Amino acid sequence: MILQESLVSLAAREIRKMIVTGELVPGDKLNEPPLAERLGISRPPLREALRTLESEGLLEQSPRRGYRVVSMTDSDIDEIYSLRRVLEMFALDLLLAANDPSAYSALDPIMKAMRAAAKRGDRAAVVQANIDFHTAVVDAAGHRRLSDTYRSLMVQMQLSMAANVLNEERTKGDLTKGCDRHAELLERLRSGEPDRIRREFEEHGERDYLARQGSADRKAAGE
Repeated sequence: MILQESLVSLAAREIRKMIVTGELVPGDKLNEPPLAERLGISRPPLREALRTLESEGLLEQSPRRGYRVVSMTDSDIDEIYSLRRVLEMFALDLLLAANDPSAYSALDPIMKAMRAAAKRGDRAAVVQANIDFHTAVVDAAGHRRLSDTYRSLMVQMQLSMAANVLNEERTKGDLTKGCDRHAELLERLRSGEPDRIRREFEEHGERDYLARQGSADRKAAGE
């Protein structure tokens, strides 16, 4: 049973990586036989991995059609980003009221991991570090239900973040600019300047939203 669970976990991780790196894009159908062969596993653990990714919101299943990578509408994106803004601003309000710079210590190793991933061109690891960074900021607020809600939202944001990172790599030539922006956010958090902290987080979220929309527009235009 332990081995079986390990196979499921490894398969889910590899398929998740294929999605966040853009090898699999929204709307793509997953063909189970060649996928099982590629991953070196049998169909039962593969199907369990697919169900795991479905529960994360990365895949959707249609009767007799199997699994596809989830496609998000403009309305989906609007709702996700607007809710992200509300949750992050609430977390910042709590953090600023506490005024404890040590609350951000968990962000230092995340920044180190993000820069290392960017340097080696590991887009999937950059996406995960991005998610870890924002989740750690919210966790630092010390509000369990807020953290739980935010984690659920970040699962849905994986596709958007992956699109943003891919777009940045294509337009900037590497993955370091996003690292620089997150380092600036961390520096601003530690500055203790409430207005600038809120403004820069708002601008960061707006930049991500516009990047996601721009990427979607280019895809629709066939670029």
